[in-house]
Amino acid sequence: MRKRNSVQLVLAGTLPLAIAGCSQPQDTVQVTATKTFKNVQACVADKFPVDVCSDAYMTAMADHRSIAPTYDNKDACDADFVPGYCQPTSDGKFMPRLAGFELSMTNQVSRAAYEQAEQQVVQSTGHSDNGLLTGLLIGHMMGNSGNRYYSQPIYQYRDSRGGYATSTLSRQIEQGKTFSRSTQARSSPSSTYTQQTLGKSLSSKTGSTGSAVGSTISRGGFGSEANARGGWGGKSSGFGG
Repeated sequence: MRKRNSVQLVLAGTLPLAIAGCSQPQDTVQVTATKTFKNVQACVADKFPVDVCSDAYMTAMADHRSIAPTYDNKDACDADFVPGYCQPTSDGKFMPRLAGFELSMTNQVSRAAYEQAEQQVVQSTGHSDNGLLTGLLIGHMMGNSGNRYYSQPIYQYRDSRGGYATSTLSRQIEQGKTFSRSTQARSSPSSTYTQQTLGKSLSSKTGSTGSAVGSTISRGGFGSEANARGGWGGKSSGFGG
């Protein structure tokens, strides 16, 4: 097994991309590309396989029921997300609605293919364009087998400038949100909703934090992963199949 050195390439927009380079020699790179979708239909319309989109949504919905912050009243919930966004639960609490799901795929791309994509970008635009590079690499990955898929629920919230945004709870926590009004935070020693809170919420349902869901999708941000049986451009394994 070759030792790997990781390099992060952060892109703006809806297609974040992470590149992990391989050393001694650098013959492949590991590419992880991420997109967010409101529903299964939007995912399929973007040329992702139907079963991958369906599995991603089902995984995100299941995790949403376990990890979404809950509140004693609607105003407290809306204050952590957006006005009019929260809904009542069966036990008299309030929680944010699921805004969709984040779908990520990871695979190895040859160093030659990566460099060719870089050259195409420069030839097309005259300069480096991360968005175009991401699109070219995703197209290359779609033609490969062995893609690994991850899914997380996403939620609407107000960003630091007061605008509306959509993101995972993990990313919102990384940006400094504590969800201090939530019942989970109030029962925490730190009075905040943390990454550890996410893990415990999943563990209480599944029995092991980060366990794979089905054979196509894994929970993104919680550790484990599963290989799809088919290529990104072909038929992959179904939920629980």
